[in-house]
Amino acid sequence: MNYPINIPVDKKKTTRNFAASMLIVLLGLLFIIKPFWFIRSDDPAMIRTIGYLCIAFFGVISIFLTKTLLNKKEGLLLSEEGIIDQSSGIAAGKVLWKDIKSIRTELVAAQPFLMLEVTNPLEYIQNQINPLKKRAMELNYQLYKTPIGISGKFLHIEFEKLRELVLAGFENAKVK
Repeated sequence: MNYPINIPVDKKKTTRNFAASMLIVLLGLLFIIKPFWFIRSDDPAMIRTIGYLCIAFFGVISIFLTKTLLNKKEGLLLSEEGIIDQSSGIAAGKVLWKDIKSIRTELVAAQPFLMLEVTNPLEYIQNQINPLKKRAMELNYQLYKTPIGISGKFLHIEFEKLRELVLAGFENAKVK
């Protein structure tokens, strides 16, 4: 395998998702400001609550997508040492081949992820400085028994090809 292998972020996909997130944030704002446009009831509390939730959730997603769009680095880098994942706002960063026990595919909200089971999951979580990323890694660990998941959603590569490259890199590292 010839290293390094750089897989760029797909700017078109990321931009589309950013635009959709911003539309939902704007819709949430309308739910708060003009709730009676959307309901016939006298009590706008529920629609306003939905508006606040839309703004909070999709606002955070918009921030992560903005960071991904502004990042000039490759989305995913495969090297002899391991993987550097910068494909999303909650990407794991550097994962060493020697730390990976196994790799499996999981469907999360109908989207395939490569789940990297590592020998020292708590170390990867504790090394995360960003509190939102840390919390996302903790949730991944609770739900999927690993803090590290790689999505091909924002990468300029088909998921199956991504899977093949990562598995080949992992197998190469085991041979050495």
